[in-house]
Amino acid sequence: MQFMDIKGAILGTSAYRDGVLVARDVTLTLPDVTFATAEHKAMGTLELPMLGQLEPMEASVTKTGYDKGVAQLAEPTAMNLEFRFVQDVTKSDNTSKPEGCKVFMRGVPKTLPGGDLEQGSKTEQQITFAVSRYQLIVGGIEICLIDQLKGILRINGKDYQSSINSLL
Repeated sequence: MQFMDIKGAILGTSAYRDGVLVARDVTLTLPDVTFATAEHKAMGTLELPMLGQLEPMEASVTKTGYDKGVAQLAEPTAMNLEFRFVQDVTKSDNTSKPEGCKVFMRGVPKTLPGGDLEQGSKTEQQITFAVSRYQLIVGGIEICLIDQLKGILRINGKDYQSSINSLL
């Protein structure tokens, strides 16, 4: 039996807008990549994903407190976002080491967060983004790159959009 590294807790996060640090210790909700589906007649109805056709991607960042970082993330304009996170990894020899990961996105904020203001409580703002480009890199390995405007759909190193693009 082959041992696989055990990916553990997230040890830290940071957020950058256009290369400038805007927040630390944020909660990031990554976009779901959902393929549009089509129905086919096969012993009734069979629903299959259509490669090259995606549902809208959405991501969100939750940050504690109001500050300039919230304002920079909530400006209603397209922006390049980078999120860095570190996860704990347990190796086969029972040692742990931190592993650096990155998320690159191009998006436009959909909300300027409100929030609850209660004496003695912290505030949290959640900023939701409409995402057109999403790239996830874990430990130096690209998991996916989806760029809806450039027609890129690469998962685990394979570009699933290239066969469609070559016919256009």
